Amino acid sequence: MTVWIRFSDITKPTRFQEKVGPVKLDFGYQCEVQVDPVTLAVWVEPVAAGHRLEGGFDYKASLPCSRCLETARLEGSASFVLEYQPAHQAPIPVEETEIALDETQIIYYDEDTLSLEDLVAQQMYLEIPEKALCRPDCKGLCAKCGADLNQGPCPCPPEADPRWTALGQFSKKS
Repeated sequence: MTVWIRFSDITKPTRFQEKVGPVKLDFGYQCEVQVDPVTLAVWVEPVAAGHRLEGGFDYKASLPCSRCLETARLEGSASFVLEYQPAHQAPIPVEETEIALDETQIIYYDEDTLSLEDLVAQQMYLEIPEKALCRPDCKGLCAKCGADLNQGPCPCPPEADPRWTALGQFSKKS
């Protein structure tokens, strides 16, 4: 069940604490992140231009290991401070400009509602590391046969470094 915040209904500071999830994130290339249900705590207060949201949640998620494709588990805490403003208040850029860091926390919306599931998903996209590992010493997959090197050596013969082939010819002449 998705829980929604309707901005027009919030006229005074309000605290929400809701169970949200599970949430599934699609990173493309058949890579999905499954986020276990979280308890989202968020403080919403009206400000001059819209609404300010401040909150966070603890999470546990699973995704494929970047080296061996086994399941990697992530645990952590996410926190955020965001400002939601109606889209008609968005500045219209005349030319390409650099935006300040505080402007990256402003989200312009067309609809008066916000799904708490979408809010958790947005924050989780920021929490996922570039390369998640099932364990720090993961050996990955063999580049030739695809065997999981964490299970033991693969049947492929060791490949000689081509830079040493000329040196090998000297030992054959002796």
